[in-house]
Amino acid sequence: MHIREELQINRPLEPGHEVALALLLTREYVARLFDQGLYEPEGVSDQQFNVLRILKGGSKDGYLVKDIRCRMIYRFADVPRLVNRLEARGLVKRCENPADRRGSRVQITPKGLALEAKMHGQHDTLCSQVARCLSTEERETLLSLLERVRNDHRIQLEALQGA
Repeated sequence: MHIREELQINRPLEPGHEVALALLLTREYVARLFDQGLYEPEGVSDQQFNVLRILKGGSKDGYLVKDIRCRMIYRFADVPRLVNRLEARGLVKRCENPADRRGSRVQITPKGLALEAKMHGQHDTLCSQVARCLSTEERETLLSLLERVRNDHRIQLEALQGA
């Protein structure tokens, strides 16, 4: 369904407006798919799951909060709060950082590893569902175009933050 039809917009849209709406609405559908099919049943948020995946894939020594933040999908997440919530559930733990006592290292616990492992298969299934309507060539083209949009907007954001 065309974006104008889906949002019941009767007038033509500017190209930038149409692209922005299409990206935002698509993100909303994908987010709901993952929320309902993965995160809500386990009582975690997408950002909490992202932290668990980062820690699972990292060093056994864990990461500093600033290192987790650099790896997050949602770049403006309140990582200390996310870590606090995961720690309260026993999914992660803070450990001393011998290199710098001002910051602790965050490590995934056995309970966190078990939850991530439990969610892993469903995560893979949902990821496959996201791309199932695209051929290999279409998927590669979409990824390339999205990368171009991301890079352009990253540069714009950096310029705004530097101003």
